[in-house]
Amino acid sequence: MKVRAYGADATLKVCRETSYGVAPANGYRSLDFKSTDLSSEQPLGDDPLLGRGRNAQDPYRGLITDEGKVDIPLDLRGSGFWLTGLFGDPATTQTKAEGHIAFSGQPAANSTIALNGVTWTFVTGTPGANQTQIGVSLDATLTALAADLNSSADAQVSKCTYTANTTDDRLEIQFDTAGTAGNAFTLAASANSGGTVSYGTLTGGGYRHEWLSGGDDIPSFTFEIGHPKLITPVFFRHLGTVMESLAFEMGQEGPANGTVQLVAQGEEKVAVTLDATPDAFALKRFAQGRGFIQRGGVPLAGVTGGNLNFSNNLERVRVIRDDGKIEAAEPTFASCQGAMTVRFDGATLVAEAANGEPVASEYGFSMAEGWSLTFELFRVFLPKPKYSVSGPGGVEASFDWRAAYDESAGTMLRARLLNDVASYA
Repeated sequence: MKVRAYGADATLKVCRETSYGVAPANGYRSLDFKSTDLSSEQPLGDDPLLGRGRNAQDPYRGLITDEGKVDIPLDLRGSGFWLTGLFGDPATTQTKAEGHIAFSGQPAANSTIALNGVTWTFVTGTPGANQTQIGVSLDATLTALAADLNSSADAQVSKCTYTANTTDDRLEIQFDTAGTAGNAFTLAASANSGGTVSYGTLTGGGYRHEWLSGGDDIPSFTFEIGHPKLITPVFFRHLGTVMESLAFEMGQEGPANGTVQLVAQGEEKVAVTLDATPDAFALKRFAQGRGFIQRGGVPLAGVTGGNLNFSNNLERVRVIRDDGKIEAAEPTFASCQGAMTVRFDGATLVAEAANGEPVASEYGFSMAEGWSLTFELFRVFLPKPKYSVSGPGGVEASFDWRAAYDESAGTMLRARLLNDVASYA
C-alpha cells in the first residue's frame, strides 16, 4: 500500500446508467486512459454587507460543476465504447473475411498456392484433384483457377467463394460465413507462382458498427476514478456523466489518441469500489502511421497533418435544487469541424475552397489485419487557404473546415468501426 497516490495506480471504471444520475450496482468495465481531470468543483462567492467594517465577511458557496476531459487511446475495441457515448447505440452488422492473391505474371509449372493448409498446384497438362491448368494468358489461368476452386469438394477450400479479378490480376477470396471465424483461414503462395498474398490470413471478418451524428438518445454513465493502492483507498464516482465531444489529431507517427470532454451531474467520494472484478477490452491501438485523410473516397495527397473535433454541444440544465447540481446535460446541435494541412501545389483543394462547393471527406485509421476506424463527412466546407513561405523548404496550406448536414445521407457525420466486438449496446 502507498502513502501518496500515483497516476500509474489509477483506475477508470464505467457503466451505462439505466436512470440518469443513478449508479448501477454492477456490470462495470475497466477502460484504458492516458489522463483525466474529471472532477467536481464549487467556487466561493462574495456578497458583502455594509456596516460591518472593512474586513471580509464569510463567502458563500456557488453552484456545483462536475466536468473535465479524459485523454484516451484510439484503439480497436475501446473506441466503440466512447463512440456509443457520443452518438448512442450503433447499427451493427456482421462482415465476411476477405483476402486475395495478386499475381505478377503466369505461374510456373508445378508452382503452388495454399488455402487454409490445402496445397493447390498449377500444371501444364490435364489437371487432377487440387490442380489448375495454366492457360494461354494470366487472365485465362485466373478464370480457370476460380472455377476449379469453387467446384472443389475439399472441405477447407469450399469454405470460401473465389473470383477472378482480371483487371488487377488477382484471385479474390471471401469466406462464406460472416463473423470472425474466417480470419483464421490461411493464405500462402510459392515464390515461382508469381503470387503475393494480401495477408497471412483472410482479414476483416467481424462486426461493423455504424454511428450517426444528430441522434437524440445519448446515454449517461457512472464513471469511477479510483486510487486503490492508497493505505486508505479512495474512489470518486461521477454520476450522470454524458459525453460532450471528441477531438483527435492526425500525425505521421506514434499511436493514435483522442480527448473526450465529459459533463457529469455530481461527484461522490467513497472508500470501496463499485466493481472489484470489472470487464476489460483487450488493448490493440491504432497507429498514426496507418492513418488517412480522403477526399471523395480517394486518399488526399500531400497531407502533413490534420484534426477533427465533434461536439454534441450539451446544455447544462439547471433548476432550483438544494444540492446545487445540474438537473441534466442534454444535447443541442451537433457540430463537427477540423483542419488539414497539405503541401501547397497551387491546385489541390484550392478550387473547392474558392467556389464554396462542399466536398466529401473521410478521416480514419486502419490495421493490416483489416480492422478500421473511420469518420465520414459528407459535406465539408473549405475556407480560402492561408499559406506562408517561411524558408527554402516546402510551402504548406492550412484548411480549417466545417462540416454540415447532408440530406441524402441523413446525417452530418458517420463513424464506422470494424472489429471483433459483437455489441456495444
